[in-house]
Amino acid sequence: MLEGIFSNSIKEKILFFILQNGPSYPNEISKILYLTLFNVQKHLKQSEETGVLVSHLKGKVRLYEFNKRYPFNRELNALLQKAFSFLPDKEKEMYYVRRRPRKPGKEL
Repeated sequence: MLEGIFSNSIKEKILFFILQNGPSYPNEISKILYLTLFNVQKHLKQSEETGVLVSHLKGKVRLYEFNKRYPFNRELNALLQKAFSFLPDKEKEMYYVRRRPRKPGKEL
């Protein structure tokens, strides 16, 4: 959908994933989106170099998230939210990751 702006669909998928799940690490993104780790790392590095994303270490893991100091952060997030809302429901499910276990006894 936004390949024309982001130069390809891989970067679009990565930004959608971080938008929906918050700080993420490359291996998690590559496994969930079925992308190669090399491609994910390459696009994360490019986005960090342009200032869209920032990374920090948490233990031995490097997490990537949106740069709050990026001049167009609000506009970019609004654009991504709007584009995400137009995705088919089946494709939206791909971006959701449950990070905490469900409360015992809670229905699905």
